[in-house]
Parts: sequence; C-alpha cells; structure tokens
Amino acid sequence: MNVNKLREAGEDIRRMLNDAGYYKVPVDYNPELDDGRITFSYAYPIKAFEKFLGYYDNDNRIAYNPSISMQTNFSYCFTACRYRNNGSTDTVLLDGIRDKKYDNKARFALDHFKREYNIKGAFDFYIKRYRKYTNAKGLSESSAVAASVARALISNAFGNEAAGDNVFVSRYARLVSGSGTRAAQDGISIWLSYPGIDVRDSAAFKVGENRKDLYYGIFPKSSDIPTDNAHKIAVNSIFYENWVSEKFNNIKRLISNNFEMKDLLRIGENDMLRLNSVLLSGGLLIQTADSIRLLHQILKFKSKNDGFYYTADTGPSIAIFSFDRSLIDEFRENVEDEYLEGSYEFNEHKRDMKAFEKEAKDYFFNLKIT
Repeated sequence: MNVNKLREAGEDIRRMLNDAGYYKVPVDYNPELDDGRITFSYAYPIKAFEKFLGYYDNDNRIAYNPSISMQTNFSYCFTACRYRNNGSTDTVLLDGIRDKKYDNKARFALDHFKREYNIKGAFDFYIKRYRKYTNAKGLSESSAVAASVARALISNAFGNEAAGDNVFVSRYARLVSGSGTRAAQDGISIWLSYPGIDVRDSAAFKVGENRKDLYYGIFPKSSDIPTDNAHKIAVNSIFYENWVSEKFNNIKRLISNNFEMKDLLRIGENDMLRLNSVLLSGGLLIQTADSIRLLHQILKFKSKNDGFYYTADTGPSIAIFSFDRSLIDEFRENVEDEYLEGSYEFNEHKRDMKAFEKEAKDYFFNLKIT
C-alpha cells in the first residue's frame, strides 16, 4: 500500500473541498462539566455510496479513504448521557442490556475523549434504538448509535453550541463507528479520512441536501454471519489497494461535479460489488442465499430499465433507488420480499422523545455504581 500516494491524494481532496466551500476549519470548545447533568440526543442512520473498510490508524480510527453517504430514516437512536464528577466507571445500557462488549467500545472512545480534554469522573449512557423492522443486517444502525452517543456526550461536556456543531460532533462519533462520523451530518456528507491526516480534520462535512425527488427503500435481510473482522479482512485482500485508489479518483470527480446524485448512485452500485469481492477474497461472504436471489432479480430488472439503482453495505439488506417512482413500484410488484419505503421525514423521533427522557431519568436515578 503506497500510503504516501494516498496521503497526497487525500490532501488534494481536502483542498478541493475547501475551494468548493464544503470544508470547515476545525473548532475546539472548552469543557464545562456539572455533576449530575443529563443531556439527550438522537440520530438517524446513513446509507453509503462511496464506502470504506479498513483503518490506517486504528488507535484514532482513521480510515484509508474518504467515504460518502446519505441520511436515511429506517431507524433512529436516542441517547441520554449523565456525568458523575466522582465516578470511576463509565457505564452503557443499550436497548436494556448491559454487555462487556458495549463497555469496551465505550471505553475506547471515552478514554480518547477524556485524555484530550483532561476530564475526570465518569459518564453513564442510556441508549435505545427504534427500528421499522424486526431483524436485519446492513442498515447502518451503528452509525446512528455512534452519532447519537457522541452528540449527547458533547452536549454534556461542552454545551449546546458545541452539540450543534456537526463537524465537531462527527470527530467523536468517529471513535465509536467510522460510519457514525457521517451520521452526525444530515443530507449528503463526506467523511474526510486518509493516511497522515491531522486527526482534527478527520470529520464529516456536509456536501449537499438529500434529493427529495429521489425515491428509495430497502429490503431488510437478516444474517448471522459475523462481520466484526471485516476491516482486517479487507485490508489483507489482494484487491484492497486498487479498490481504495479508485475511490480517490471518484471523489475528485464528484467534487468537481458538485456531488451529482446520479453519479453517486452509480458509484454506490459499483462500490457494493467491489466491497463484496474484497471481503470474499478474504473468505468472508456477507450475502445470503436470500439476498443473492434478490440481487439476481434486481440485476435482471435493471438490465431492462435505465434509472434504477441499488446498493448495500456490509450486510445482506439491499437498498434500491430511482427518480422514477413507477420503476420502484413495478419492481416491487414482482417480488415478495419485505420492503421498507424510505422518506425524508426526520422528525419521527419526536413522538417517542418524552417517554424516552422519563425512562432515562428513572434509570439513572436507580443506577447503583461507583
């Protein structure tokens, strides 16, 4: 892997983003912590077009390449965060479950955060996901969790101004989940990441609004295939270097064309197939018999219908897109798979917010820990 070449290409992209008005100079805030303060936040997930797998710098969660996505509304996540001045142990409750793996993930991010700002004490997190589906993989729930957790933490430690700075929030969502970096922004966003980048710059920048004339939806598919090692498997693939190098060229073209949506959709298709190939070369097949069957149907339909697009991330759930609603409807009429229609309403969380806040306060009141 020629990291120097990737660094130079990444610097070119940063300059291009700055010249086009998308880049924002990083801002820092001073922590003002109050014992017992509780803050709340929410986030929606993303669907990636230009994807990423593989960390160049695992300690700081710096990816080998930038990535691009759009905000979706197939689920949302609430987070409540409490600060304890004299606490020695951070805690995490996710969907009513305490689990060591959640604690370990939180510890990784919180240790970075506390060291950077010399913060003592402990944080408690009460996190709850709300889904429009029962069981599926590849709908980027982790991105919503990461963004929601990061914003609640930033709100607690720095206040409302910092919590409203999406670029600042995205820097810390990155430490929970790479895709969460982009979920800290709404609309279309890019996560600027590449070898040698200043960690302050490795954040998400908004590059456009969602195109509300684009119809989209997803076929949720479940899988018990573990993808925890997908990042390591990808980096060891013989195809990885070419896959990553192509992304820099794609992104330069996208910036020059103001992130034209049809180009993003075409990239999303191609990148999905390459991602699957990269992982398959390392022995990880992320598709299932059910999703492969559906993919065959999508490809057959697409061969006869221009303007119909698809993509997927590291899971068998497959998303479809078109500016022509009749194409979406026609395809759905010929398949029996469960389908979730996406929309651009991002206020669905409002109906559950008050109940969640009460739940969280009750939980913190009864939480017994040192």
